[in-house]
Amino acid sequence: MNKVKHILAIFIVLAILATAAYVLQQTDLGARLLQHKDAEPEMVADSAAVQDTTPFVDRFKNQLEVIQSSYSKRKKRDFWTLGKGRTIIYYLLQAQRFLKANGGKVLYMEEIHDDVGTQAAKLDALTPDGDTLNITLQVSENVFRDNASYLAIAFQVTRLTPELIVALNSLDFPYDLMITPFGMGDGFFPDLDRIKNKELVLWLLMESQSLDSRHNKLRPIRIHHTQQQIENIITEAKALVPSAKGIATRFAEQAVEHKQLLQATFAPAKEQGLWFADLSTNQKSRTQETCEDFGIKCKQISPYNPSNSTLDDYVTRRLRAASKSGMAAIVVPLSTESVAKVKSIKDKTAKQGTTIINLSTFMAY
Repeated sequence: MNKVKHILAIFIVLAILATAAYVLQQTDLGARLLQHKDAEPEMVADSAAVQDTTPFVDRFKNQLEVIQSSYSKRKKRDFWTLGKGRTIIYYLLQAQRFLKANGGKVLYMEEIHDDVGTQAAKLDALTPDGDTLNITLQVSENVFRDNASYLAIAFQVTRLTPELIVALNSLDFPYDLMITPFGMGDGFFPDLDRIKNKELVLWLLMESQSLDSRHNKLRPIRIHHTQQQIENIITEAKALVPSAKGIATRFAEQAVEHKQLLQATFAPAKEQGLWFADLSTNQKSRTQETCEDFGIKCKQISPYNPSNSTLDDYVTRRLRAASKSGMAAIVVPLSTESVAKVKSIKDKTAKQGTTIINLSTFMAY
């Protein structure tokens, strides 16, 4: 009898231990489940925080910088008006890239040609959700987009006076000073340091029929020079103006036709990290073709020439060129008149969506 009691007692103890273990296990599991449930909303919230909740069409409009939109019930199309300063082809390519990158799809696009001359195009597309967009894109005739075009401004410096320094310091936008660093006198560089907002360019004399013995002190680059002599001129010029960003030609209508001279110039220019601006206006210039062999930035720029236009006409044409092509440069001799003229165009550039930039930015495009 006692033996049976002992066996029953053992079973009771084992049952109690098993029950306790089960309760503890369920309690721990419940705690873990509660902990997981508490954490889950946080994970969802974090995920939602990084998603762009802006409607697809609104993001599309923002990408194209739409300035006005409307819907035509008769034509059953949305009409989006875009800022002047970019071509309709540019906007179509931009739209195509956006749709591809964001899960949409182009169904149809076509430029519209009419007698009015307005830049417009039809664009039909699918959104990521499968909705169809029927849009007519049209470029505004008078409202420019922000930063639609760029204009660089540079002054050719032959002297500095207190009046010129004051005039330059009154400009509140970036500009370039093209300077010939040789033979400028002891006070030139201290005066140069007093000028704000400037970027400096080496304005180097190069082979030309206009050169004579009077220019020798300015150390022109000549056809008969060896590569070492040309390298020395450029290296010493950069040492005098360490912050110089590029080289611009002075005279040089013969130099730019001479490929070997250009090669001898571009090699040290590349080594010094300088770009090259050809101001010669020579139609036979070999600058661009030679430049491609050296991998440096080169451009041909038309400076102001008083023999074929007035300063007003030149500046007006350059402003128009910036608006039409998206990029232009003004290069004028430094004078109080030229500074005043350049200063007066700031409001015009703002109205037509043109940003004034340094020549280095201009050369990079």
